[in-house]
Amino acid sequence: MAALGIAGTTPAAAGTTTAKYPGQVTCPKGDYQLCIDGGPGGFTISGKTFSGHQNAIRLKNVSNVKITGNTFKNLSGPDGFGGVHVLNSSKIVITKNNFSNLKNRGKMHGVYLVRTSGSTITSNKFSSISGDPVRIRDRSSNNTVSGNTFTKSGTYAMFSEWRDPAKGEACGSGNVFKNNTYGIGYYGKGISLIKWGGWTKKGEVTWGHCTKASIVNKGGNKKL
Repeated sequence: MAALGIAGTTPAAAGTTTAKYPGQVTCPKGDYQLCIDGGPGGFTISGKTFSGHQNAIRLKNVSNVKITGNTFKNLSGPDGFGGVHVLNSSKIVITKNNFSNLKNRGKMHGVYLVRTSGSTITSNKFSSISGDPVRIRDRSSNNTVSGNTFTKSGTYAMFSEWRDPAKGEACGSGNVFKNNTYGIGYYGKGISLIKWGGWTKKGEVTWGHCTKASIVNKGGNKKL
């Protein structure tokens, strides 16, 4: 993958420069800083700092993108989804990034994958993330979360899956959590490593609403 540069200290300045990533578009509502929709993929986003907004990167309808060596910090607001928000995509590599102080009233995530498969989230650091640091949703399958460090992050689990059957969403399969280091959750208590098949009914959050586990703990995880 070729690394492409964007002028300025963060990609928020991308709209004023000709140096753009393939598939880069004007970001939709939600206060994102860098948005990709379609295009050939095959590039790397690296060495950037994303802060001071509600969200950072949004990838949609793309494959083979690597996100590495970036800093995601101090992201918050009522419409915050995640530091990296991925939709309808595949083979996304998220590695060696630092996610810290991400919060909103709806429990913001570090990485949020929706209908996204075959991706890896490895060797990242997550700290002070109000929502589950890694969240997948709606048919996201065969994703691996390994070698990461989680400190004071998560409401329900370090790696969780969400679905809303009323919207026709379905469970994923083949997702793996292994060889991570973890501490307490965002609110100062121990939380689960994984939870899957979650949804809210009559105001209550419950889990396990899939015919079989869509996230599996493969072991090798160590408590701080």
